[in-house]
Amino acid sequence: MKVMLDTNVILDIWLARDPYWIESARLLARVESGELTGYICPTTINTLHYLGKKVLGEQKIRELIKRLLDICDVGNISSKVFRLALASRVRDFDDAVIEAVSIDNQVDLIATRNTKDFKKSKIPASEPSQIAYAK
Repeated sequence: MKVMLDTNVILDIWLARDPYWIESARLLARVESGELTGYICPTTINTLHYLGKKVLGEQKIRELIKRLLDICDVGNISSKVFRLALASRVRDFDDAVIEAVSIDNQVDLIATRNTKDFKKSKIPASEPSQIAYAK
């Protein structure tokens, strides 16, 4: 199964945000073990760097991004994808881009703590805790 990891899932792990980081880490462990194929949106990388360097520092955030790129695929992005996002019923544009990248890369599920933001998404969204233990 292909799973798009929303930005908040990765930040939960890297910033050890209680109580969310444990389930997000279990989900990422399933990706790392090959049970699931993890995807990240290209715009997520920019956001992770921007937010993460403020807390973790430049060197640490670069190391974490490199490790993330070793275990996750980066979805494709193009003008077609941005047009899909602009036409999306998902209200928040960042979330619409994640949905559009998921559609274009034939991702099965979006992992996010903000499932309500993806209610109108063409790709279903689930919380990390629901995916971390799914068979």
